[in-house]
Amino acid sequence: MTFTQRKIVWGIIGLAATGLVLAIGLRDRRPVLVCFGDSLTSCGGKGGHYSDWLAKKLPHVRVVNAGVGGDTLDQGRHRFKKDVLRHNPAVVVIAMGANDFWKATRTVGELQGYLEGMVTAAQAQGAKVVVVSCFGDRAFWDETCVEFAFARFGFASAIAGMERAVCRKHKCAYVPNMQADVKPNRLPPYWDATDHPNKAGNGQVALRLLPTILTALKK
Repeated sequence: MTFTQRKIVWGIIGLAATGLVLAIGLRDRRPVLVCFGDSLTSCGGKGGHYSDWLAKKLPHVRVVNAGVGGDTLDQGRHRFKKDVLRHNPAVVVIAMGANDFWKATRTVGELQGYLEGMVTAAQAQGAKVVVVSCFGDRAFWDETCVEFAFARFGFASAIAGMERAVCRKHKCAYVPNMQADVKPNRLPPYWDATDHPNKAGNGQVALRLLPTILTALKK
């Protein structure tokens, strides 16, 4: 190898090393918050997810949206490692159960097993967990307008009780009614034509979640 060729090779090595150092230096080192859920996590359009609002409120945190429309707890647990754990999150929001409620193909005991599996997997990796619900702390019998029939009230209450029991057992945080500030369903200014919270609605959801997430981050 000639002197000129050696200079070229060492120049290439030097550029590669410089690029590697810059890449490491520029790597996002903020703590990670993963918002894991179904369409209530993925709805709202570009820039309108509740995770987008959280990202604006928490610039010191990297927020990842891992919402997949239509997902049940059973489906969610199969993608939990790929969509959540690989990010090495500091905090995980688990907002699932609505589709399990509507499909009603699993017992509450089965749903508890799926939820517990995800909670314990996240905690084993050192993450704090916030379980988020549509059903907790709701007096369905007293609400003026409920989005489902009277015959379903008992199942909704059972799911809420299960969620609270999991949180109590595993010492994780619980937000019992993520949509408390955008009720009743399906009406403007917080709901869109797909029967999901719109950008404005998700802003309210984010504000509902924010205090609990901040507490989890501090821990």
